[in-house]
Amino acid sequence: MRDGGRGARVGEPGRARRRVGPLAVAVAVLAAGAAAVVRAASPSAAATPSPGTTASPAIVLHAVHGASYLPALEGQRPLYILALGSDARPGQDVTHGSHSDSIHLIGVNLRTHHATLLGFPRDAWVNIPGVGMAKLTTAMFYGGPNLVVQVIRQITGITPDFYAVTSFPGLVNMVNGIGGLTVRVQVPMYDPYSGADFSTGIHRFDGQQALSFARDRHTFANGDFSRSGDQGILLLSALRKLDAAFAKDPAAILGWLSVFWRNIWTDLPPPTLVRLAFAATEIPPANVNNVVVPGTGGIVGNQDVVFLAPQAQALYASMRATGTAPGSFTPVG
Repeated sequence: MRDGGRGARVGEPGRARRRVGPLAVAVAVLAAGAAAVVRAASPSAAATPSPGTTASPAIVLHAVHGASYLPALEGQRPLYILALGSDARPGQDVTHGSHSDSIHLIGVNLRTHHATLLGFPRDAWVNIPGVGMAKLTTAMFYGGPNLVVQVIRQITGITPDFYAVTSFPGLVNMVNGIGGLTVRVQVPMYDPYSGADFSTGIHRFDGQQALSFARDRHTFANGDFSRSGDQGILLLSALRKLDAAFAKDPAAILGWLSVFWRNIWTDLPPPTLVRLAFAATEIPPANVNNVVVPGTGGIVGNQDVVFLAPQAQALYASMRATGTAPGSFTPVG
């Protein structure tokens, strides 16, 4: 029988305390250890490369509006992260003068433990402030990640809390650092431009293979859309791997943080990085939707572009309200 509707079984008053107590202690210890790992790995401010230098980092993580993200990290509202894949090559500026090869708005609802990866076709024809109508991918070339933030806010009505920019080497290093990713390839892929050459079925990708998978668009009839969806598949694969490792041994998150820190430039304090890492473990992979904004292909001048569909407004409204949107990605070979 139940006691007062509180959910504890009569006669077993210590059960919940015995289970919850050690878990709370373990999380506290891990959080302290994770912060220590980040602080130990953190270079001095003078040694930290700035984005755009010769020693430009593989990943840049930045808070868009100071500490306004705190309510989101506490679950009081949805958390939004703009994830951008830069086409900068080694030695090039990761955040300026390069294009965004992938654009995803990640919505996270820590209260309901659900999330959505909302992918935007890189060739989407949009109004870029100060530039005019142009492909979404060019916004970062003209004004860096902050201009992409403005465009995404203009399209969706959502201001991201953070942006994360990853370069090609950054993706390769991160995937190799965590021991590769397991991905189910749903249609045969062959694209000499990206290097993708994969049969259908389960594959264990190293970093270079993951990059080829993420960049393939020539395999698909709806190239820009399928490429965005495949990039979401990679993100989900990484989340599944983290989820499995954390369930087996919560201390595994320390290794992930160490890999992350070796490849990053950020202005975030260590406790915030740790909180973001633990937030990822709070979302079961089965609760994450991989959605691509719908649209149609067209031509403007001599450019192949994508016109975002009006029905995308329903996705944006859902993301604004809950941090999530319905739907799932299906590749078209």
